[in-house]
Amino acid sequence: MDIPRRRLLKLAATAAIAATVPQRAPALDYPTRPVRVIVPFAPGGPTDVFGRLLVQKLTDYFGKQFYVENIVGAGGNIGTGRAAKAAPDGSTILIVASPYVVNPALFAKVPYDPSKDFDPVTLAVTTPMVVAVHPSLQVITLKDLIALIKA
Repeated sequence: MDIPRRRLLKLAATAAIAATVPQRAPALDYPTRPVRVIVPFAPGGPTDVFGRLLVQKLTDYFGKQFYVENIVGAGGNIGTGRAAKAAPDGSTILIVASPYVVNPALFAKVPYDPSKDFDPVTLAVTTPMVVAVHPSLQVITLKDLIALIKA
């Protein structure tokens, strides 16, 4: 088949442009059932409050039920472990805080692998962390505090 040069150039340009235009995914019927949002901390805390605000927005957006389930204990390990054992079908979401990555270093065994058991979705909230000491220690920097601890 012989294609004229101009037509070939038009087809190549169209293909190049089409490759750069974002494609919309076909509408998925998500969620097909209520979605459990596990908060591995007690009700009323900052992670729980955020989880409840998120659940309300997701319910409004999708028009389907999302609900918070607080599964507390062991510094968040119990709820996180329960989420790790949930079916990977999108019907369970876990809201994590810093213990998610800190606990594997603090506990001899945790019921999840933070790098293998979950797929991150987004960084939704950030909070500052502060190290404070009593003024009598006369520690000015973190380096000073570490030196004091090592001494």
